[in-house]
Amino acid sequence: MSAQEIIRIANELSAKGITPSTAMVKARLSHPVPMAELLKVLSQWKQQPHPAEPAPAADPVAATQPEPVSLQQLCDQLNRLEQKVDRLTALLLQRPD
Repeated sequence: MSAQEIIRIANELSAKGITPSTAMVKARLSHPVPMAELLKVLSQWKQQPHPAEPAPAADPVAATQPEPVSLQQLCDQLNRLEQKVDRLTALLLQRPD
């Protein structure tokens, strides 16, 4: 199911003229997906993109606004980023001068 959602999101972004990135797709997922799976599916999509569905006609003002992201998704993303920063800091502190 998650591969289908990743492809759907990539197609939606592509239909809007936006090149899908892992961060953009991950922020729009309805539930967490392992990074390895996200990278694999998105890489496959980029090699052979599925035909993008035409974007629905929408209000130009609404089209410029980003899709809403839930507070929980933002909190999860912030926690992941903080963990990455902590790991990078630890690695930097271990480096010999």
